[in-house]
Amino acid sequence: MKPNRTSLDSESRKRLREILAILIQHDVIRGLTPEKLRDTIEDLGPTFVKIGQIMSMRQDMLPPEYCDELTKLRTEVAAMPFSTVKSVIESEYGKPLSSIFAEIDPTPLGSASIAQVHAAVLRDSSRVVVKVQRPDIHDTMARDIALLRHASGLLRLAGGIGEVLDFDAILDEVWFVAQEEMDFLMEAHHADEFSSHNR
Repeated sequence: MKPNRTSLDSESRKRLREILAILIQHDVIRGLTPEKLRDTIEDLGPTFVKIGQIMSMRQDMLPPEYCDELTKLRTEVAAMPFSTVKSVIESEYGKPLSSIFAEIDPTPLGSASIAQVHAAVLRDSSRVVVKVQRPDIHDTMARDIALLRHASGLLRLAGGIGEVLDFDAILDEVWFVAQEEMDFLMEAHHADEFSSHNR
């Protein structure tokens, strides 16, 4: 499924207001330092973080100091609060965290745009790593991609940059990669397959 640019529903309009509020909060109209750009992208959420990660590798488009700062989006994304992690796990399993794990470390081992991981111990004493997806990540990213498609259409109408950069191709790539990363069942299948070939 590819998010399209045909219409904006009430949720999309609400998200657009959130995006504009973040841009105003960061005072982007007065310019962007590398740090300010990274902070703004991080506050805009996972879709923009994904785009920032791609842009970090494009020194043909951005000065090196901006690429260096955006590289941090691959390793230093702000973590979800543990209360959110607990809520997601309990919602998925339909039972309290304490009935699933003997213990779970509230400090994540790592945090990324789509999910974060925590060390834990199951009730049978098995040590595991738990990967928890950010709440409503699929809907949020689908909505953001649709909004960005609207923006790319406006850039094409304005001419210039839209002719140099194929924003739709970038968005297609971001959406394709994001959907694969959100499919934890496919990830588990790949992990099992890798394990079976490397015993």
